[in-house]
Order: sequence, then C-alpha cells, then structure tokens
Amino acid sequence: MFDLDNWQEIWTTITRNKLRSFLTGFGVFWGIFMLILLIGAGNSLQGGISKNFDGFASNSCFFWTGRTSEAYKGYRKGRTWSMNVRDMDLIRRKATSVEYISPMLFIGGGEKNAVRGHKSGTYDVRGIYPEHFKIEGQHVLAGRLFNELDEQGSRKVCVIGKEVYETLFKPGESAIGQYIRVNGIYFQVIGVIRPKSRANIGGNVEESIYLPFSTTQRAFNQGQDIWFIACTAKPGYPASMVEEEVKSIIKTAHDISLTDEKAMGSVNIEKQFQIFQNLFLGIDFLIWIVGLGALFSGIIGISNIMLVTVRERTREIGVRRAIGAKPMTIMIQILSESFVLTAIAGFAGFLFGVSILEIVYRAMTAGINEEQFFVPPIVSFWTAIVAMLIIVFSGVLAGLMPALRALRVKAIDAIRDE
Repeated sequence: MFDLDNWQEIWTTITRNKLRSFLTGFGVFWGIFMLILLIGAGNSLQGGISKNFDGFASNSCFFWTGRTSEAYKGYRKGRTWSMNVRDMDLIRRKATSVEYISPMLFIGGGEKNAVRGHKSGTYDVRGIYPEHFKIEGQHVLAGRLFNELDEQGSRKVCVIGKEVYETLFKPGESAIGQYIRVNGIYFQVIGVIRPKSRANIGGNVEESIYLPFSTTQRAFNQGQDIWFIACTAKPGYPASMVEEEVKSIIKTAHDISLTDEKAMGSVNIEKQFQIFQNLFLGIDFLIWIVGLGALFSGIIGISNIMLVTVRERTREIGVRRAIGAKPMTIMIQILSESFVLTAIAGFAGFLFGVSILEIVYRAMTAGINEEQFFVPPIVSFWTAIVAMLIIVFSGVLAGLMPALRALRVKAIDAIRDE
C-alpha cells in the first residue's frame, strides 16, 4: 500500500511526463502544420501566376520590325522596313516548325472611334486571321469567333471585347447581329469575348474590336504591310526553332543580315513559361526546406524525450532483460512509443493545417472574381500521401536512437542502477 508521499511522487512524474510529451509533440505538430500551410500557400501563388497565362499558347512567338543596325547588300544601316502578306506565304511554305500563324494590323481611329446610336467609346481596332484565337484563347460570352469564310469573303463583321459591349449596349441586350460604326464604317457584331489569360499582346482584349484581316486591309486601305506576326510551334518542335526559322525567312526576303539582331524584334513565350517553371521549382524547394526544417526540430525533441524516458526506465528495462525479454521486444516497445507520440502530433498538425486551408478555400471561393491574383489554396492527394509517409518515417527516426540505447542496457547494471 502506497502512502500519500508515494502517490504525490507518482502523480508528479505522470504530470511531468505528460507536459514533456506535449511540448515535444508540439514540435512535430507545428512542423507538419507549417509544411501543409506552406504547400497550400505555394499552390495558391503558383495557381495565380499560371492563371495569368491560361489559354495563352505556351509555344508561341511574336514578331515585329525595327531599324537595321548593319549595312547589307548595298543598304545602309538604320533602314526602316515592313513585313508584308508575302512573308506569310513564305513562312507557310518554308517553316517546318510553324503550326498556326496570324498577322495583326492595328488601326487608329482617334477619340470615340466606336459608335452605336448615342453611345460611343475609344477602343483598339485589330485585323487578324481566325487562327489568332488559337494562339490567344478567348472566352466567347455570346455569338462566335471568326472563321475562314469570314476571312476569305472579307465580310464586314467584328468580334468585340466585354468592355466594348458594356459601353455600346444596354445590360442584357443582345449584341449579336447588331451594327456598330468603327472608324466611320459599319460592321456587324458576331461575337462578344473576354480573355482567358491576363497576358495580352498588343493591348487589352476587353477594350478591343477584332476584324477579319482581309476586311481590315480593304476597309481601311492598309495595302500589303503587316505590323505584327504571331506563330505557334507544331507538336514536338520548340518555340526557339520557330523563332529562328521565321526570322531567317523574313530577313532573307527583305535583304537583311541574319546577324542583325535589332532589325527584327521577337518574344518567345516558351522562354517566359520556362522562367516561371523554374520559379515554381524554387518556391517548392524553399517550402519543403522550411517545412521539413521545422519538422526535424520536432523529431529531435521527441528523440531527446525518448532518451530521457529510456534513462528513467533503466531498471525496468534491466529487469525485463533479466527475465528473458528479447532485445527486439525492447526495441519495438521504444519505437512504438515514439511512433505513437509522433503520429498523434503529426496527424493533428496535418488535420489542423488542412482545416485552415479549407476555411481559406471556402472564403476565397465564395468571393471569387476574375481580378484575384491568388487562387484558392489546395493540397493534392499525393501531397497528403507524402505527408503521411513523412509522419511515419519521423516516428521511426525519432525512436531509433533511444531504442538502440535501450538495447545497450545490461541487465546486471540496470538492476544496480539507482
């Protein structure tokens, strides 16, 4: 029978162990919680950046002209020149890597160049091929986009951006089939669009009016000149090959030195995407380093507490060894205690982190709009599996050193231990 002093000593020991276990387990809890939270935040940031390019062909290139910087074939440097429709035919025939190609004409019209009845606005006017919408994807809010019949027939039709519609038409009014006056010429509206991507080439899509390229040439007396060319690579070809081929073909056709870098400008979207991919890899690496670092500190804490536990239970371990307990049994016991403590703290941290992300996800989804830079945070299924494996591995790792120390305890020495 225990006296009061013995009960107080036992209670103090139990309380001390509970507090110690809680504090060390909290390190694992916090490590997993931070890892899940950082992964969700990283996915939100990456999703927001990727959203800016959603619908934009990642294998596309864009070209424009500049002044020559080298004398070539009798021409002095500093010459201005223009691409033309013949260049389009040359690219189609000679460029093996080009899939889609579209020229672009920009038509200026001054103030209030788009008019319908008593409503008017100032907007960009662009002449393009139907293929342009495969390079720069659009959401069709009403009607349709251009097709080859519109281009071949030089039809006086147009596709307008969302803001153009909101300015020239009443809310809920159908724009399809209606006529608007653009730079003094009437065109029939066949579609209303908004961009899939926030990346825009040549201006804001929602504030633009698109016309068939051939219609733009004839209606506004643009001749054969082209201001801008957009291309995409065929499957299996890099955009860098498109960039090299198109520049070589056009420079040769216009008697420009192939080494003249300033005569023709270009943007390779594939390179921009690669920069962002490298950025994403860097973010992921940083997230895992920080998260695993916090988790590792918790593992060290649990390992230390288990070492203290083994030291306090030296006599118990010695007695068990003396009455025939196998070394593996002692080792499994220590590893089990370490694993249970780590698993409880780790799963709690995981569930708490996922719960926080779920709350943020619902809040962002409820108030979502197109202008949000970040997307609602998520943690993928495979990330959850990896987190579970990390918890299991951490539990085993934390108890490995204490278990090995317990195996080194000799029965006779343990029994003598005070």
